[in-house]
Formats: sequence, structure tokens, C-alpha cells
Amino acid sequence: MKQINLLTLCLCLSPLMVEATSLKPLPKESGFNGFILAGVNYTNFASNIVAGNSLTNISHDSNNGLFDNPSYESDVSPVLTGEVNYTFASVGTQIYIGNELEDVVKYDLSTQLGIRQSLSYGGIGKVAVLTSGRLPTYVYSDPFNTDNADKTDRNTKGIRLGWDNMFNEGFSIELTRKEVDIDDENSGSDLLEQGLITEQEKQLLSREGTISNLKVSYLWVLSKNHIFEPELIYGDIDKDGQALANNRYGAGLTYLYTNEILMLVSQITYSYSEYDEISPVWNLNEVGDAGNIGASIVASYAKPFGWQDASLFGSIAYAAVDSNINFYDSDVLTMFVGVLWKI
Repeated sequence: MKQINLLTLCLCLSPLMVEATSLKPLPKESGFNGFILAGVNYTNFASNIVAGNSLTNISHDSNNGLFDNPSYESDVSPVLTGEVNYTFASVGTQIYIGNELEDVVKYDLSTQLGIRQSLSYGGIGKVAVLTSGRLPTYVYSDPFNTDNADKTDRNTKGIRLGWDNMFNEGFSIELTRKEVDIDDENSGSDLLEQGLITEQEKQLLSREGTISNLKVSYLWVLSKNHIFEPELIYGDIDKDGQALANNRYGAGLTYLYTNEILMLVSQITYSYSEYDEISPVWNLNEVGDAGNIGASIVASYAKPFGWQDASLFGSIAYAAVDSNINFYDSDVLTMFVGVLWKI
């Protein structure tokens, strides 16, 4: 069975994310730094599970049925996010709070509070606590109720550990672990009331639990203008509902072109998931599986109109999930235009 993470592959990288690459050292002077990002985002997506987040709210009264693909919904929403950090240059330490854009485009508005530390043997270590706080993701309380689309909050909290540019050799590793809590988790309640599943089978559909992701990457600097970054991804999605628990294996490749004023970033990713238990909803004789593919491109223009600390940029990204159960298929297209100001 396919458990949806609607925008997992929609990794729409911004100029700031590239600037924070694993080869970039911490500032050599103490003081405040960071960025503010403001813009407008257009989203067109199809999902029977995710209803949006605190910035985007898609409304419909029901899904298309348990045996059909989800219908498409669109929304235009403002985006205002950023990061503020303070560097203690004498000891190579930086504290920071804010949002990572890679999370924002996955409909996850988790706030990070963390520390980055320059290491004597090479690279930058980092540790951060994560929380969705007052910006939860919206999901459907019982996605299998085809006549009612009541929404509820999906909250997350966790920790992220990482080591960028290990031993100054270009390798990076990052581990993220989050606990997922859904305020009104009623998956399968309508099917239980109709006598179509048992209470024990209903427990297989719980979306709460823990999500662990491990990412290993290598930054290959071909020249000062051309950079490649391949990555490998492993995910352990340990949901309380065993029909939603799965392991995910994936890979991605990012290409960066940059000069004094222009920056182009493109990325493609693929992952495959196989689930632990057979879903009780569709009476399949095999466990579910899903293939995930995504691609994105970003263009950035620095110092527009003579603004020294600003960049204009636009991005477009697409992701699709192809499950052996049509109900869990999903598609998403996002387009973003905005301005990023360095603090």
C-alpha cells in the first residue's frame, strides 16, 4: 500500500540552499547573518491524503472513491520564510533558527533550532531540533471516507544530525528522525462502521509513528562554474499502521551552474518503496509498492536593480508517485517566484 508523502521528491532548491552547500565555511567574523525569502507559490496537485499546510489550503468535499486516482486541485499562496543565525567566529560555532526550503516545498513547515560547528579535522557538524509548531500540515482525518473530507493537523517533531564536507573531501551525511502525530487520526473508521474491516485491520492504517531518513552525498566541483552532487537516500518509515510502514531506497543528482550574477540549479530524483503488510482495504494478495520520481529547475539573478543584498529567482518542480493502488497515486507541480534578501 502506498503511504503518501505528497511532495517528498519536489526538491525545489533555492539560491540560499546552494549557497549553504557543504563546501561553504562558516563566516570568519562574529555577528548576525541569514536570509529572508518572500514570494508567491502556485501549486497544482492531486492527493487523497494531504490537504495542504498553513500556507496552502485545498478544499474539496470528498475524494473520487477508493478505486480511483485523486482529482487535481490548485492554489496560489504567499511564502514568507527565512533563517537567522549568529556566528561566534573565534570558536567556529554558529547557532541558527528558521526553515529549510527543502522542507517548505515538501509541505513541511518545520522550524529548526540548531548549532553548526567547524571541525578541526575537516567539515562542519550540525545538530538541530525540529518542530512543526504552529504551522502543521493538513491531512484528511479519515482518507477512506469517500463522503466526508474533514481535515486535521499533522504535527512533527524530531532531530537532524549532519556532517558536511567530511574531512574536507566533499562527502556529506545527514540523518533526520521525526515523530508524526495526527490530531484526529480516524483512518478506516468509516470502513469499520460499515463492517468492511475489523478493529484489528483498522489499526494497520494508522499514519502516526516515526520517519527516519539518511542521506549521503558527494559534491564534485568540476570547475568554478559547474558543480555536480549525486546522493543516495534511505528511509525507514515506521508507522504504527503496518500497512503504511515501509523502507524507501532512492538516488538523486543535482547540477549547479553559477557565475557572478546568474545561477541555475537542476535536480532529478528517484526512489522506490515497498510496504510491510497487505492493506485490508483493497484485499490485495501482495504488499503495496510505489515508485517516486521528481525533477526541478531554479534560475536566480543576483543584485537586481542594483540591490546589493538581494536575488530574484524563479523555480518550477514536478513530482509523481506511481502506486500499485490508484488511490495512492499523486502528482504535484509547483511554480515559485520571489526575492531573497541576505541579512
